[in-house]
Amino acid sequence: MPKRIWAYIMEMELNLELPEWAFFNGSSHLGNTLEGRDILQHNLSHTIFELFLLDDEEPIEEDTTVKSKIFTFDNIWGETETHLIVVHFTLISDPELDEIMDKAIQFYKEFMDWEDASLIIEETSKDN
Repeated sequence: MPKRIWAYIMEMELNLELPEWAFFNGSSHLGNTLEGRDILQHNLSHTIFELFLLDDEEPIEEDTTVKSKIFTFDNIWGETETHLIVVHFTLISDPELDEIMDKAIQFYKEFMDWEDASLIIEETSKDN
């Protein structure tokens, strides 16, 4: 990068720090290439996860070559949902990956709680 461009960037005092967690957004000039998929990246470990809501009535075939974990989430309506987290890419080893995967599950559960609460607020405001 030319020095004058870098100097300009430094003058702007841009925050180039990334958050620990980030969702991918597939919206672009090509359309929505992720089409409702939940892709989550742990920036500190360069690990990319995908999360799926499972249908309790339809069993899934697990691929033993892909690191994954099934977990449950109790939504605010008292329903227990079953989810699957899958690792698409990582640079870290298994013991550390297990810990990051558990943190990803916790982050995603907190996101779903926030999303559920947002739906209630939205529905409540429509009623008023």
